[in-house]
Amino acid sequence: MKFYKFLNFMTNKITLAVLSVISAFTSFFFYSCRANYVFLDYNVFNGISYLLLSLMIINTLALLALFVCTAYNLKIKEKELKDSKAFKVISLICFVVCVIFLIGVLVNIIVAGAETTPVIMKMAARSFPAFIGISAVVFFVVFFPAMKNKILKTVTVCVTATCILIVSLWVLAPVCNYKITSAPMVIDSGEDYYSVVFATNDEGTGYVEYEFGGDTVRLYDEAMGRIKGDSKIHTVKVPKEELDGNTYRVGSKRVVEAYSYGSYTGKEVVSENYTFNAPDGENQQWLCVSDWHTYLDKAYDAVSYAGEYDGVIMLGDAAPGLMFEDEIKDYIVEFGGNLCKGEVPVVYIRGNHETRGEYAAKLPDYLGMESFYYTASFGNYEFIVLDSGEDKEDSHPEYGGMVNYAQYRENMTQWLETLEKSDKKIVVLSHSYEICIEKDLSNRAYSALKNIGAEYIISGHTHTNEFFEYNGLSVYLDGGHKNGVYVASKITLSSDGILIEAWNDKGKTTFSQSSAL
Repeated sequence: MKFYKFLNFMTNKITLAVLSVISAFTSFFFYSCRANYVFLDYNVFNGISYLLLSLMIINTLALLALFVCTAYNLKIKEKELKDSKAFKVISLICFVVCVIFLIGVLVNIIVAGAETTPVIMKMAARSFPAFIGISAVVFFVVFFPAMKNKILKTVTVCVTATCILIVSLWVLAPVCNYKITSAPMVIDSGEDYYSVVFATNDEGTGYVEYEFGGDTVRLYDEAMGRIKGDSKIHTVKVPKEELDGNTYRVGSKRVVEAYSYGSYTGKEVVSENYTFNAPDGENQQWLCVSDWHTYLDKAYDAVSYAGEYDGVIMLGDAAPGLMFEDEIKDYIVEFGGNLCKGEVPVVYIRGNHETRGEYAAKLPDYLGMESFYYTASFGNYEFIVLDSGEDKEDSHPEYGGMVNYAQYRENMTQWLETLEKSDKKIVVLSHSYEICIEKDLSNRAYSALKNIGAEYIISGHTHTNEFFEYNGLSVYLDGGHKNGVYVASKITLSSDGILIEAWNDKGKTTFSQSSAL
């Protein structure tokens, strides 16, 4: 008897309407998880992700059809369809399928965790306008005519019209308190210029302004004379001789739309003044961070115990990947700017997670870097920066055939073998201490480093904090995020050698060691 009542409940038009909405949102959020499809396909079989999505959509359409049969009392041979046994069985099946898929999507989002969930939400935001448009059409074709209450219909039309008006006004004249979101990140990639990179909360132009030789100099983020205005990230290359020891500021004008003839611009914002100094001489202190993986609060807590430092070493792995410009903005540019405060240089080392996603190939342009392997000199020291690329074979399904790192690492190793010994003390920086996943290339790289007098390599990637010997060099693993704790380090270079200190986000010391350099 109870089961019969449940079946009657299942064939109620309100129940079917609610299930249709739940099923539609389940399909939408499962589609928003598509960045993770590769893992599901790899562990089950290729194509299961889109098979499941198709089943979700079919189930949604079936629920809509059931609702139409109930709401409009459709009949066959004078008998209402909702009273038939087949109708009740199909309704029950659709209900069970809806619940199973809903639980599956919720588990998927929960398992994704704090690092990946923001990516899912961004993917959802990207698809949301299309989803709302389709939903609105379905609502006014299927649900709206079935509404009997005239007052409810009137309210629905008024609310819909108001929403359309607000959205239209927003599109035509978007409102935004335009601002610069952090101090500039000043990158030294071994060239004869610094890349001054900063971000705003909307698209606009970017420039750096300072006094030099008695003149006011303004350099723009531009491409061969055309000032860029289509990004939240602004990159300006400033000659080193003009920025070292100098005071500067950055500015931006919001660009709402750029036309072939003119443009629609908005508010201009200008930062405070920053005084930049690169470390020189024999005594230098470098803040070292790696593997923050979006856990900025923990990383900032750890850095708060660092005290003073002359430069920042960023060892990579900022986010799960670079699917969106905002991930570069939030987790690299703003983070780097807040660490260097626009006043000391950043040495950036690419992590393997920055090689993934739609914007991975655009990262060099955003950061104004010619290469991710290079040398940079600071006083008595030379940093050799290496790029270990990805941590799996190019054929791994994670990369979807979009990488060629085997050849890239071969090219880097050949470049490394051309370096000659200098009178400076050498510190090697690489996201992975193995440098290359290919054993022969790794051995060649280490051999080349030893030939030019390198003794230390500072790395991340493993999310551990330790010191050991590997292939003839001393390796220090910086730490990073692990199990809710973040570890940062400070590297002190002096005539006495190298001092490495590390501590966690609670200020507790996790490592301290010194030796000759």
